[in-house]
Amino acid sequence: MKKFIYAIAVMAGLVAMSSCSGFLNNGNLIVDWSPVVIYIDANDAEGNSIITDGMPGMSLTFMGETYQAKTEKQAWEDAHAQTKAYLARMYGLFTRKIEDEDGDSRYYLVFGQIDGAADMDEDIVLHWPNGSVDTIHYHCSDHQESPVIKCKRSWKLNGEEHEGPVFKFTFTE
Repeated sequence: MKKFIYAIAVMAGLVAMSSCSGFLNNGNLIVDWSPVVIYIDANDAEGNSIITDGMPGMSLTFMGETYQAKTEKQAWEDAHAQTKAYLARMYGLFTRKIEDEDGDSRYYLVFGQIDGAADMDEDIVLHWPNGSVDTIHYHCSDHQESPVIKCKRSWKLNGEEHEGPVFKFTFTE
């Protein structure tokens, strides 16, 4: 009986692991690289968000394609009409209402999803409704799947090193 329970436990473990990233498939490691999503927060001089639902007049250029800001619902509908693929899905540029720990909510701009498995060295150019432009530079290379899963990722904002995919802007005009 103990052998039967052990065999069931082993089989359950194998089934569970087969759905996880990093599992061996015919001796090859399968790695599921997370898609990259960028979050943008923009405020006026008093700290009030300037991002509105759909953000009219806001656009972003990435890899030669320009994305107009839209609502999250529009982004979802557009992306799901393109493909039934499971991997990174380009939703484009959209606004998302996010609630903070105090229960206050505000809109953020969201861009993505960028394929996390792809090597790239690309500019993401923000075209603000007031005519100003900011450039986010995204670099991803040297994907390594064994013995440690890792890659080199870096960000720059207007030429200056930046930590991570969350960007905050303050407009004084």
